[in-house]
Amino acid sequence: MAVLFDAFSYRVNKTPDGFYYDRWHGHVFPEISMPEKLYFLDRIISALLTHNKLFIRTDSIEEMIECIGFDAFRMLYNRGELGILDNWWSPAFMYGGDTVFFMNMHEKQYQDKICSRLLERKGAEESRFTNTILKNVCNTSDSDTYDFWDNTSQENMYEDFSFNDRIRALLNIQSETITSISNEDDTWSAVRLCLFERSIEWSKQLKTDEILLEDEAKRYLLYKNDIQADSIIQYFKQVLYAKGIPNLSILYYNDVISMKDIIRIRDKVAFGKFTSWLKSHNYSVRELELALLNGRSSNNMIEKWLRWAVVCGSPLLLSAGTVQTLTGIGLSFMEQLLPQFSGQKIPVLYFDDVLSKQFKSSKMNRKLQSKFGL
Repeated sequence: MAVLFDAFSYRVNKTPDGFYYDRWHGHVFPEISMPEKLYFLDRIISALLTHNKLFIRTDSIEEMIECIGFDAFRMLYNRGELGILDNWWSPAFMYGGDTVFFMNMHEKQYQDKICSRLLERKGAEESRFTNTILKNVCNTSDSDTYDFWDNTSQENMYEDFSFNDRIRALLNIQSETITSISNEDDTWSAVRLCLFERSIEWSKQLKTDEILLEDEAKRYLLYKNDIQADSIIQYFKQVLYAKGIPNLSILYYNDVISMKDIIRIRDKVAFGKFTSWLKSHNYSVRELELALLNGRSSNNMIEKWLRWAVVCGSPLLLSAGTVQTLTGIGLSFMEQLLPQFSGQKIPVLYFDDVLSKQFKSSKMNRKLQSKFGL
């Protein structure tokens, strides 16, 4: 039950001399604003509550530490729930008058730069631990394979940009082909399409249960493959909001809950039954909706075969899985009650008895207010 978390790749770094579509331009840490951090936290927490493992690339290590904190990062890595893959890719397209600059560079000598930045920004412990990770994951037999996946993604992007009329119309691409970009807007379209195809290709190769895409990338999928990307994360947000469950990213940001709390509620209090239920139902929004509405779950295995069969032929998107949960729950009667339920009752029990009853807004609000001395 794994998912590729590559949301950081979609960030844009604007430089004084124009747009440069590599957030690591100049080898300077791309600062993360509070709204950005809350956004990423929301997706990270949601992914961890519905999956047992997150994959990130090495170019996301520092951003992940910045968002969840070093202690949480180390805990997830040591538990085997955070897989780190050796890859630092800089797809960049720039338009300058009659000149088009295109760079598709795989940087190889980045390890020392990561450790140096962490030493300066975070401390010696963070730098040493990350250096140990990099020694284990970099320059292995898999590294060239990851580069090949990027090259495949780039080729798929070429086809999207130059020959897919629906994609070209959606993005209002004016340039005739990818090798003759005629305006700055088309450079942005090329980069976004490249990242979109990269998310698809990597998730397919890693055989993840789901693919997490940005909202704009979901539109690309719809136009390219006529596939509507139903998102569990969006559906879950609606359910959580309706039940009055607080925003977990805000609670995490303010140290009201911790990563240990998130993992504990998933594995201990809920016994991992909810994530297992999602897995057995192929992370289907429709199946979850039926279960929460006391409908009859079909659990159609053909659905999963179809979804991944299409991936093998042309890039396909699966919905982004996510759920939110609580902290500070003692091992209560829920631990004895939950294993007795099966089938579609598990989601109902999870929301109504684990989350709603134990993770009350009033309780969390009091904890949050106490952080500010109110």
